[in-house]
Amino acid sequence: MRTHAALKAAPALAATAVAMWLAPVPPAHAQAPAAGYPNKPIRIVVGFPPGGATDILARILGPHLTASWGQPVVIDNRGGATGTIAADLVSKTAPDGYTLMMVPSGPFTGSAALYENLPYDTATGFASVALLAWVTNALVVPATSPINNLNDLIRLAKEKPGQVTNGSSGNGSLHHLAGEVFKKLTGTQITHVPFKGGGPVMVALAASEVTFAFSSVPSVMPLIQSKRLKAIVVTSAKRSTTLPDVPTIAEAGLPLPAGLEMREWYGVVAPLKVPNPIIAKLNAEMVRIYKRPDVGARLADMGAEPAGSTPEELAKQIINDVRTWTKVVKDAGIKMN
Repeated sequence: MRTHAALKAAPALAATAVAMWLAPVPPAHAQAPAAGYPNKPIRIVVGFPPGGATDILARILGPHLTASWGQPVVIDNRGGATGTIAADLVSKTAPDGYTLMMVPSGPFTGSAALYENLPYDTATGFASVALLAWVTNALVVPATSPINNLNDLIRLAKEKPGQVTNGSSGNGSLHHLAGEVFKKLTGTQITHVPFKGGGPVMVALAASEVTFAFSSVPSVMPLIQSKRLKAIVVTSAKRSTTLPDVPTIAEAGLPLPAGLEMREWYGVVAPLKVPNPIIAKLNAEMVRIYKRPDVGARLADMGAEPAGSTPEELAKQIINDVRTWTKVVKDAGIKMN
């Protein structure tokens, strides 16, 4: 038999039970503990074939993550459409922290300015993890080319309109945009030849299949060191410590528009809604790895500078770059081939 007190308490207890039953359950991704992560292989998607800077920087990261966490890290090269195929794949992958993407700033943010119907939103459709490195770009020609400086290239392009070719790592890549800006600034007619990544365009350039290319210093250094390519200028505001004898594009007589420095950052993004604790764990470990002295020395040999950012700083960088390249594309009247 219930006591008077119990009878009085029953409605309150019932109301509490109903409230608990009706309360929204946090989504599974919000409950995922970072303490158990990772407990299976991690995939880092690269939107380009092996051999380019994006691939190289991902492969530097992979073994160190494996050593730290004891889980395999697989580099998954998904070349095509200037990285947009890979980005679309990653944007639609489960947000559990086991699929990541190494992105170069040019293709990743430049594509947002060039393509009207991307199946994802570059600025808001990914979880930012970390900005890991800055890379200088260089304008390079075959070692056997008669072009020895920037004036030689401009003169040739004006003497043979449409016959000088600019190879790039793909439509919408920073190297494509750099070539279009170069055409605009010099008033020349140059034919753009897109390839499926930085590696293939370097092979073609070394074989003199194209006249010149803008490319990241990490991609070109092996071919410069083996005397198959030569650098004419670098596109950064200051000379590269890796190529100290190569002038900047401004020093060579072609200053870039104010605020435009055609160097590139490389970072890691993940599908949207990966739990914040997992993002924080990935960020801390990746930044630690890229600030190791041995990694820094390897990056310096390649012409890259180690960086390190918070996820919030990378997210802001992406938004700013999309805005910058959208203006450059509009002002230069750049059209896709």
